[in-house]
Amino acid sequence: MINTLIIPSILLLFLWSSSGICQTPDNTTFHGIFVDAGDGHPIPEVLVRVAAEKIEQVYPDREFAHATVTDTKGTFSLTIPNESQTYYAFSLMALHPLYQAKLLRKEMSPSKSKYNLRRIALRPTLPLQGNVSGEKNVDGLVVNLKMHDKSADFFRAAAPIEHAVKTDPTGNFHFTELYPIEYTLTISRSGLIIAFVESINPQKQTQISIHLPKLEMLRGTVVDAQERPIAGAHIHVTRHIETGHSVSLSSAQTDAVGNFQMEVLETQPRWLSLEVSKKGYFSRVYENVDIGKMPPILPLKKGESVKGRVILPQNIPSDERYTVKMFPIDAQMEPSLNPLVLHRPILSRHFPVTESAFGVGGLFAEKYILCIVGDSISATRIDVDASTNPEDVLVVADQPTTILQGRVFWADTGKPVHNAVVSRSWYPWELQPYDMSMTLDRFEVETDLHGKFKFHNLTEAHYQLHIRAVHTVLEAATESYQRTLIHKQVEVPASRTEYRIYIGRRDGTSFAK
Repeated sequence: MINTLIIPSILLLFLWSSSGICQTPDNTTFHGIFVDAGDGHPIPEVLVRVAAEKIEQVYPDREFAHATVTDTKGTFSLTIPNESQTYYAFSLMALHPLYQAKLLRKEMSPSKSKYNLRRIALRPTLPLQGNVSGEKNVDGLVVNLKMHDKSADFFRAAAPIEHAVKTDPTGNFHFTELYPIEYTLTISRSGLIIAFVESINPQKQTQISIHLPKLEMLRGTVVDAQERPIAGAHIHVTRHIETGHSVSLSSAQTDAVGNFQMEVLETQPRWLSLEVSKKGYFSRVYENVDIGKMPPILPLKKGESVKGRVILPQNIPSDERYTVKMFPIDAQMEPSLNPLVLHRPILSRHFPVTESAFGVGGLFAEKYILCIVGDSISATRIDVDASTNPEDVLVVADQPTTILQGRVFWADTGKPVHNAVVSRSWYPWELQPYDMSMTLDRFEVETDLHGKFKFHNLTEAHYQLHIRAVHTVLEAATESYQRTLIHKQVEVPASRTEYRIYIGRRDGTSFAK
């Protein structure tokens, strides 16, 4: 039986689920017909893409490398090459500009070479019409729909995130190709948000009318700690919503005497924030802003700086860069495999290796951990005190990096494990200020046919390794494989030694040289 799942098209390549597994013949053929879910009519020109998932891979094949298009009768036939004892399941993705994308996934049988998927129904994408009123000139306004960020939204991170159209001279606008999910609607003129609707669902609302609300005037002056005006400071007003994301309503910049004024959409104070910023100063954020009660004077505090010189390893290419990263003095600098533990730097500044002098500004007057990192440069840290405004910090970072390598074997058979995923721990100096758990895949590799793995450009230190491999057992009665995910975690020092690591139910060895 085929399990069906309706999903949008943009990130379908990244979707997968776990099921049983099977061997397949050398060639496998898929065929079927796509029809309209409403009237049953065949749908021509549907892009059909297929990805086969390998038996021994922890992650499925995310490349839908085989594709075809339905004919005028909505039918398709697609043959893909399959090596014996290689694949256990397939995913079929259907895309059409007028229909909601669809993903089918099915286990494969080693004795079966043809799969008849029969009739596959697609649902049309949805339209939304509307009208804008409240001003004489409503022509050319930009109407934008942005999907909600709520984790409960099934289509989050898969549907087209935003849609935008312009109003005609009578204020009418029309959207197509929408999905049955919640959107936030904004209307803007010359980059200024003039209307905001928190929730629109095209499945429930096919026609909407929007009367433009009034705008409020916000004025003020930005000064430094000595009450001197600051020119060129940036002011951003943001409207927050319960669904997660925020909308920038308006922005302005102070003039030569530190003054600014800007129009802002009328919003309840609990949803409104204002940020004042300028390079070399600490940003200041005002929450729960009541525009009518904002103070006329907005002070900014100038940041401190740390300057110094660095000694780097020799023979680094002249086009490389080194990075100075600043951490709080009490930051935990231990390694971690937990994607939720991200002790990221506060600031990260890059410099050419041909320039030994560096400077980092925008710091509070307190103590920090300063780290020098870069390609072929082992991480080097020192403690600095920005309150004393040091200008002659010397950092000796002349040690090169090393590698961490090894081979993974099955403990019961001694055979190498290929396609195992080896993740390594990371130190805070390897992170960037913008890092998230979704960006940590750079700290993992897959073993090759000989079970080998290698991590390059590491600082000499101890690293934790998390190894995941798939163990399979063929069930003759069902002609399918039962897959079991085997885990192992060890700690090893980075060196040029090749480690032998055993994994499996009979594993009693941590690691061996």
